[in-house]
Amino acid sequence: MITFAASRIGFNRMKQGQDEDEEYIRELLERFEAGLHEGGFSFFDSSELEDIIYHYFSEADFIKANQAIRYALDRFPADITFEVFQAQYLMNTGDAQKALTMLDQLRKRDPRNPDILLTRASVLGNMNKHEEAIKEYIKALAHVQDDKEEIYTGIAFEYENIGNYDKAAEYLKQALDADPDNEGLLYEIGYCYDLGAMSENAIEFFEQIVDKRPYSHVGWYNLGLAYASLDLFEKAIDAFDFAIAIDPRFTPAYFNKAQSYEQMEMYVDAIAIYKQTFEFEKPDAMTWYYLGDCYERLEKYDTAIENYRKSVHLEKQFSDAWMGMGICFGELGQRAESITHMKQAVKLEPENPEYWFILADALLGAGHEEEAGAAYLKVTELDPYHPEVWLDYSEYFITAKKDYEKALEVIEDGTYFQPQNSALAFRRVAYLIDSGKEKEAIRELYIALSAEYDGFKGLLEYSEKARLSSAVMDAITNFKE
Repeated sequence: MITFAASRIGFNRMKQGQDEDEEYIRELLERFEAGLHEGGFSFFDSSELEDIIYHYFSEADFIKANQAIRYALDRFPADITFEVFQAQYLMNTGDAQKALTMLDQLRKRDPRNPDILLTRASVLGNMNKHEEAIKEYIKALAHVQDDKEEIYTGIAFEYENIGNYDKAAEYLKQALDADPDNEGLLYEIGYCYDLGAMSENAIEFFEQIVDKRPYSHVGWYNLGLAYASLDLFEKAIDAFDFAIAIDPRFTPAYFNKAQSYEQMEMYVDAIAIYKQTFEFEKPDAMTWYYLGDCYERLEKYDTAIENYRKSVHLEKQFSDAWMGMGICFGELGQRAESITHMKQAVKLEPENPEYWFILADALLGAGHEEEAGAAYLKVTELDPYHPEVWLDYSEYFITAKKDYEKALEVIEDGTYFQPQNSALAFRRVAYLIDSGKEKEAIRELYIALSAEYDGFKGLLEYSEKARLSSAVMDAITNFKE
């Protein structure tokens, strides 16, 4: 749904958005809606009607917006503003093409009207004609003296839609120059740098911001995010600390500080920071999950399970928390509980290959061989490029079926999808040796060694017969020489 952030229409008395005169607009609405019910209206001037319509648009109440537009067109038929509103109504109710046709006619009457140009830009963007929308916004800039930051923002969003995050950030900076106190723009610039993988640019920009505005907690926060994206976690934590010092109740800084500690494997510190957020807001499902994850990594599995339980109590569909409990129960040796919770995670997110992979290993370890085989097969279907699934799936046929031929078929299938995965080549050698096909194994071993010589270490670690085979050891030695 299109919003009207870039339109100047309706800003006569409500120019500052959140600072609108609530009493004024409430009185207008009461009069207008009384007229709707009673079948007759008191007098409204054109600016009052603009404000009424804009309010209904901002509330997405398009039925009343349309009623107000029709009344305004009857009352002021020569005012092109209300025809533009009508085009906006059409756009918001799904008839973008009709809106564009109407705006084209209006543009012939008043080619320099910025409201027409801006609304036309919005419609074009809504129709995924983003380059055309950008051109229309730029035309509008030439005819607007004030509120240019909204147009710059509109252009930036269109560049975001076509994946040009560098250009988007450029226009957002121009919007920030025009409206320096708009901290929402700082978030949006950080978002563009993140999506565009421009972390160095983000650091440079936000360092300049905090130099100019050292008390901008949003600037420090985004600087911290930029550092963290480059794994500069100590610097990130320092930046988050500045944000917290400026605004001690700014919980996003606490969360990202805690996650930086997690990345540094400082789980005790991370736990302390997560718990600090309880002073400012009730813990949500995600907070309990993060705490559970930290305790799991500290191998405090009972405590981890307690926190994961609190997470799913608040959000029953939280699949990661269900899987976390399943893994912890498995570590505690409670296989039935482990599998039950893992299956719940898979039920909630059936297209997640990693869930199926973890479940498959758990099922095989619990002796549920047929279910394990089906789970491994599911992983290969969902993600044939998973780095480990072909090794584990092939080993399943050795462990559960003693079927080396099938295991070799699985390795061959995996090699089709992952021809550069040398581990598959060495595992093929292991299966050939273990199944008594030493001559064929040696031929395959030379091929594997030519692709990645050091891969033989995995072969010897996996297969005792390979370690004891003089032919294998001679091949490794000879190849090196």
